[in-house]
Order: sequence, then C-alpha cells, then structure tokens
Amino acid sequence: MSLIINPNAPPPQPIEKRITLKTKSGEMVSLNITLEDEKGRQSAAEYIHHLFQSIRQKLGEVVIAQVSETADANDVAENKRRILYIAAFHDSMFGTFNRVTKLPEKERDEFVEIFLLAVATLIPGRNIVLDLSKGSLSDGAGLN
Repeated sequence: MSLIINPNAPPPQPIEKRITLKTKSGEMVSLNITLEDEKGRQSAAEYIHHLFQSIRQKLGEVVIAQVSETADANDVAENKRRILYIAAFHDSMFGTFNRVTKLPEKERDEFVEIFLLAVATLIPGRNIVLDLSKGSLSDGAGLN
C-alpha cells in the first residue's frame, strides 16, 4: 500500500457543529465544537461501542460477540442506536445530563463532554439533536 500525498490539495476545513441533548425531564445540555477533520471517527465509534457493551454487561445482558458487533464509524444507523441506548441509560440511571445528578460534578462534566464530542464526531450534520423524550437522534437536516 502506498500513500499518495497531493501537495496541491486544499487542507481539510474545520467542521463546526452544535449538539444538543434533551433529557426525558426536559432539561437540555449542548456543546459547540469545531472538529479539525474527520480523522477521529473510528476512535469515537470505538468509544461508543465500548460504552454500549459495558452497559449491556452491567445490566446482565448476555453479550455474545458477533462478527457484526464491531465499532464501525460508517454505520450511522447502528451508531445512532447505540448512542440512544447509552444516553437513555445514563439519563434514567444517573440523571447524567441534568443539572442535579447522582454523579460527582467533575465526573459528570467529563463524561458529558466526551460523550457529546463522540456523538458529534460520528453523526453527520451541523446541528445534531438528541431528544430522549422522543427517543430520536436527528442530524439537524434543514437547520444548517
């Protein structure tokens, strides 16, 4: 395999995004970020996959590794499903995305920031809305 570098290619443009998460109780948390490029997509997919598997194991679900059970950065539908599962779990078990939560503030803030960054990295669109009251994850089409 050879790497072809085109010195005349324009540098990748930063990608500005806003992600908003609405809890079942109606509270909202949002994050404005600028992604330098799309190179972090696989890492974000692996993080989401790890959280998803960890929660399933903690809940006592039998987790049998399957060939299709991988961290695929390009499988938007599967990543959306996993993101909704993780967010709903954290919302209902810990109130992670609410102002008042069972988690220590520093731990909560770190988790929320990393989780929302991973979501913004994986989900296309510039205005992403994760609405737990509706069980939906929108890429904000039409809001750009």
